[in-house]
Amino acid sequence: MIDNLRQWLYEPRVKNVDVDSDELLAIHTDILRRKPLLNSAFKTFYKDIIRLSDALLTTEGQEIELGSGSGFFNTIRSDLITSDVKKSPNIDIQLDAQNMSLEDDSLRAIYAINVFHHLQNPQKFFSELIRVLKSGGGCILIEPHAGFFSSLVHKNIHSDEHFDKEAKGWKTTGITGPLSGANQALAHIVFERDLEVFEKKYGKELEVIHKEYELNSFRYIFSGGLNFRQLLPTFLNKPLTFIEWLLSPLAKYWSLHQIIVIRKI
Repeated sequence: MIDNLRQWLYEPRVKNVDVDSDELLAIHTDILRRKPLLNSAFKTFYKDIIRLSDALLTTEGQEIELGSGSGFFNTIRSDLITSDVKKSPNIDIQLDAQNMSLEDDSLRAIYAINVFHHLQNPQKFFSELIRVLKSGGGCILIEPHAGFFSSLVHKNIHSDEHFDKEAKGWKTTGITGPLSGANQALAHIVFERDLEVFEKKYGKELEVIHKEYELNSFRYIFSGGLNFRQLLPTFLNKPLTFIEWLLSPLAKYWSLHQIIVIRKI
């Protein structure tokens, strides 16, 4: 039943396109530009990142976005360097988050939206954060939240990813491409379930200094995201935004995403 519903909801242009293909990246870029509800949800991501970056991280050094893909963060943050693991006309540099071709102590900030859970070995990523970040610089991640509603959505919405909060260890051996095989619960595993392990391994050099829930989930889910049909008309953008704000005290129960700030000591 879930598979049939998923097939019915798919954007026609996305259906049967390889999730790791350049073709899908081009389609996603066009979808994000053409869907005002989704565009609005992404603007909330970007504004929250900017707010926390400017308040909590050093002001010296460059800032880079990992997995920029179809996004448009650089149109809001003009000095931002965009990057992705694959070459694309939309990015400035090709970059592997687990082996960054960047100089030591060169960055004030690294941003990543729905990228962390695609990393096969997050320990390599943490080692790279320690190497390339300036003291007082940091990494801001936006990742799937592990609340009841979010877990239900993330477990059932994608057939090429999974959501397993009980996975052993941090490595995801089933990853077969940039967007396939990932465990969307990885941030929960590392920064909630195994936070003490993280602090024991990296606490002398990295610290998790802030977490909050993203208040854009109704716009995000009713827009259909990048892969599914929009479920509500665009004129409901402002009412949905107001409802999200109104329900913000209960965000841990309904928010799809959490923002996590990690700072280099």
